[in-house]
Amino acid sequence: MKNKRRFSLSRLFRNNKFVLIISLVMSIIIWVVMSLSNTNESDRVINDIPIQINLSEEAENNGLKIFSGDDQNASVTVKGNRVTLGTITSDDIVVSAQTAGTISTPGTYALSLTAKKAMSTDNFEISSSVSPSVITVFVDHSKKASFEIENKLKYTVAKGYHADVTLSTSKVKVKGPQSEVSKIASASIEGTIGGEIREDKSSEFDIKLYDSSGTEISNGMIDLSETSVTANFSVLPEKEVPVNLAYKNKPQNLNVNNFASLSPSKILIAAPSSVLDKLNSVSTEEIDMNNISNAKIKRNLELDLPDKVTNLSDNKTISASLDLSSFRSKRLSVSNKNFHLTGLDKSYSYYFSTDALDVTIKGPKNRIKKLSASNISCSIDASDIDGTTGSISLPAKISIKNNNTCWVFGDYKVNVYVYKN
Repeated sequence: MKNKRRFSLSRLFRNNKFVLIISLVMSIIIWVVMSLSNTNESDRVINDIPIQINLSEEAENNGLKIFSGDDQNASVTVKGNRVTLGTITSDDIVVSAQTAGTISTPGTYALSLTAKKAMSTDNFEISSSVSPSVITVFVDHSKKASFEIENKLKYTVAKGYHADVTLSTSKVKVKGPQSEVSKIASASIEGTIGGEIREDKSSEFDIKLYDSSGTEISNGMIDLSETSVTANFSVLPEKEVPVNLAYKNKPQNLNVNNFASLSPSKILIAAPSSVLDKLNSVSTEEIDMNNISNAKIKRNLELDLPDKVTNLSDNKTISASLDLSSFRSKRLSVSNKNFHLTGLDKSYSYYFSTDALDVTIKGPKNRIKKLSASNISCSIDASDIDGTTGSISLPAKISIKNNNTCWVFGDYKVNVYVYKN
């Protein structure tokens, strides 16, 4: 049997790896022991401590708010043993402005700062005053307002084109100190677009605030709902077209335009090419010939523009003058023998309780002379009476037979007696 190898301590200490490990362990033990047993105090500066500024509940209920100076940090020096100091953070110290609770009115205030331990049992002491020792805050009531954004952009549109500019938002909302928001008189965007614009484009611009004297307001305490807006340029070709006077109830062969004049007789319009290429004129709103009583009339008429067409002229209405002094009027009595009722259910019968209608006809002198009551017919539509019986007043449509240059003036009604069969 072989002899077992005996343990040799001297051989172990001749092993370099073992000696290295033992040295490292002993060094750590010695450092820990010395640190724990070290009672010498040291100093350390703690930075970036948030400052607590608390207004009174009454002040906050009255709408007071701190608008500047409340986002600062402070520093203090603390004293204690080295191990303790190594664990201290800004959360372990409270820096506050004690007199903030006495503020009751808007204004700028200088507040002294004090520091204390967050936990009174912490094993360190604050050995210096707070740095900074005093901070300045601004307190005011909060105010909100809204302003239309004025477009003050400068640009040039290519000849033969028109550009409409729309903003991504038309208003900006602001909020901040009452004293500062009250100074704002307007909001606008400004800038210059280079070159000639001949196609759609978009650009972004900062919103600027101005007081009543036109001085720009730049205040970090004022918050804007939008700091910039996008200006969208919609570019369309333009064209000058004549204006036509539109009529209602005009005889087919009566050329009233020979007696009419328009001002302006042409306007400048813009529209997509697909619309503009097919458009050679525009019309006014209709003049109802049945309502023309005077020989000479003047009216301001709205333009009846097709979809996607924009009026670029300064005139938003057209002044129309009609001189019908050469036309004549004639009053004819139309017997109920010339009345015709339609639309009545077969289960009902009727008779006209109006014996005759006095109808006024207008037209050229040579055609009016030839008209008689036999040329006039009267149509009454009873389809909407919905089972009503008894005496009913219904609108009458007057027509002129064999005459397409004269027209009926006025509105007429006929009394009809309806009864169940």
